[in-house]
Order: sequence, then C-alpha cells, then structure tokens
Amino acid sequence: MDIYSQLIENPLFFKWIFHPTEELNAYWRAYLEQNPAETDAVLELKSNFEKYLKFTNKKIDEESKKKLAYRIVKQLDAVDKKKKHALFIKNIIKYAAVAFLFFSIGSSLVYLYMDSRQPEIVVDNSVMPAHAQDPVLIIDDQQQINLKPGESELDYSNSDDIIVNREERLKKKTQDDTPEMNTLIIPYGSRSKITLADGSVVWLNAGSRLIYPSAFVDKRREVFLVGEAFFEVTKNEKQPFFVKTADVEIKVLGTQFNVSAYPEDYSVQTALAEGSVELSRSNAGLLDKKIKLAPGELAYFNKKSKETVIYNVDVEYYTLWIQGLFSFSNTDLNRIIRKLERFYNIRFQFDDPLKGSIQITGKLDVTKEKNEVFEYLSNLTGLDFIELNANNYVIK
Repeated sequence: MDIYSQLIENPLFFKWIFHPTEELNAYWRAYLEQNPAETDAVLELKSNFEKYLKFTNKKIDEESKKKLAYRIVKQLDAVDKKKKHALFIKNIIKYAAVAFLFFSIGSSLVYLYMDSRQPEIVVDNSVMPAHAQDPVLIIDDQQQINLKPGESELDYSNSDDIIVNREERLKKKTQDDTPEMNTLIIPYGSRSKITLADGSVVWLNAGSRLIYPSAFVDKRREVFLVGEAFFEVTKNEKQPFFVKTADVEIKVLGTQFNVSAYPEDYSVQTALAEGSVELSRSNAGLLDKKIKLAPGELAYFNKKSKETVIYNVDVEYYTLWIQGLFSFSNTDLNRIIRKLERFYNIRFQFDDPLKGSIQITGKLDVTKEKNEVFEYLSNLTGLDFIELNANNYVIK
C-alpha cells in the first residue's frame, strides 16, 4: 500500500484536516519526525485538501472524503507525469516546454513548442477555479501586471503594444519572435474585455481566466478558457479559431457565442448567437462525434455522463451579462444567487434550502448598487436579503 492510500485509510488524517486539535497536530508532528520520507506526500495531500475546502461550505461524509482524496491523488499523479513528460521533451528535442502550475488542486498547464512558433496548450482534465484578490495579467509566466478591480480592458490589436484600459502601454515581442503566452485572471467581482491580436473580442466574466498568445502565428488560433466568456471572433477561414476548456473544444471560423465552463458547475454550456460552431470533447478520439450548432441553439455538455444535448433557446438569456444584465425565465433562485455571488464576490446562505427552488422570470440590472438589486429580488420573492457583514448575506 502506497503512502497516499495509507493516509486515506487513516481516520486520524481526515480528522486532522476537518477538525484539527492540538492533540492531532502533536500526533502528526511526531508521525512526520518518525517518517521523514513521507513528509512531502503528507503535507502535499493535506495542502490540496485545504485548498479544496475554500471552495465549498458543504458537509462531507466519510465516503465522499475518500473519493475526494483519491481524486486529488490522481491529479497529483497526473501533474507528476506531465512534469516528467515536459522534461523528457526538453532533453530530447531542441524545443522548449514550459510547465506552469496555476490551478488550486494540482492541475497542470504545459506549453509545447514543437514544429510551430505558437505553443500548443496541454491541460489536465480536472481543474479548479483560481483565487485572486484583484484582476491580474501574467505575461509569459514572468511579468505580472495588476489590473484595476471591477471593469478592465486589454487590447492586443496594436502590433507593438498591449494597451491596458486605453491608457497604459506594454511592449510586446515582435512578430518574428515566439509569441508570449498570456494568462488573464479575473476574480469574482470583476470583469474584463480583451481584444485579441486578430481583432477578435472576448468578454470575460467574473471568476474566470483566459490563456492566449500575444499573436496568432500558426494555422489555428487557440485560447483556453476556465469560467465564462462571450466571444466575437474575426472570420479567417485559413486560420480557424478554437476555444478549449477542460471538457469541450469549440471550433469556429467567425461568429458570436457564449461559453460557460466553470469548474464547479456540472455542465459546459455553449450558446450560439451568430454563425456556426463545431463542438467536440477535449482530447476526443478519431471516432468521437462532433456537433454543429445553429444560431439560437445551446449545447449542454454533462460532465458526468459525457453526453451533449442540444436545446433551442433565447440566446439573449446567455449573453446579456456583457451589458450588466441578467435575464431569467422560470429560473430557480439558486441559479440566480450563484451568478450574483460571482458578479459581486459575495456569499449567500438560505435559512431554508427549499427557498432556493423559487422560480423567477425577469431581468436584473447588476450595474446598480447591489442593495438595489437585492431589494428588487426581495419584492419578487417575498424573501429578505439580510447583510451579515461586507461579504456574507442570509436569505430568509
């Protein structure tokens, strides 16, 4: 039995994580002193558990704890394999591979520079959202630029500079160089608009991140999304545009569509406003079926069953957020609250969970002060939105 399995089967390990005491801390300090070779494994597994717990307030039973532990171990193993693979490529081939760990629970991102100047993005299939206090732009895994909270704007369409909020200019590499990889992290409570080098525009919603090159120099334009974004893609039949998520890959020549791929959600939803897109599973095999969407259709990919269902929808419902409006039609209050939590970077709890099933139809203007929005919801639902502190509310 390996060290991870021993830990998972040890009930004192879970008690140490979920209900730490001085006695348990003393026990594990003594354990690590007696087993120094196991220190890294024990602390790594504990650290990843604690990171996960930041994203949920749910009570976890013993069986679920074990399942979560094995999932974390699997992710840690996957990261280790990817690191070894990247090192192998670096030693055997003259091209560089840069590994950048950026997800909360052990998922890895690797940029592989093979026969092209633009790196391919290779990502582990299990991801968690990033936590950051303020929006941040990371350039080439080296330079970090803090952006203003709330609304921000980046423009890469200028050949020489990145224009930040229409004022600040950051120098880009020249077209002859390998493009820099950029990671834009937008935490809850903020949003951003990005004009990519090809003129395509991306609106990035709260609690999201986008990974993209400073220039598109290969046969395909490729970006990676965690969270939600609306895309307005510049048409170029010779250089198709791809949006990759952990579960779904979307191919498009030029169109407008919305993708919602939050790691904590049970689905990936793609709503098409204009044009045509083609969807496939990430890392799909040659025989996997590809799905084409027509305007007004929504592709609902179930992460658990790995199946996709197509619905005819009012696309406005999925795209109005870029104007600061949330549109709902017979929608559970739970789903509305989830959007508000992301938009305002706050947390809600119900005094009675059944109240979350109340259905609402209408629109919310979330550009207004949040108390005005909560008052409007209170009038619709008959519930009270009570502020506990600056970031926490209870619904009664």
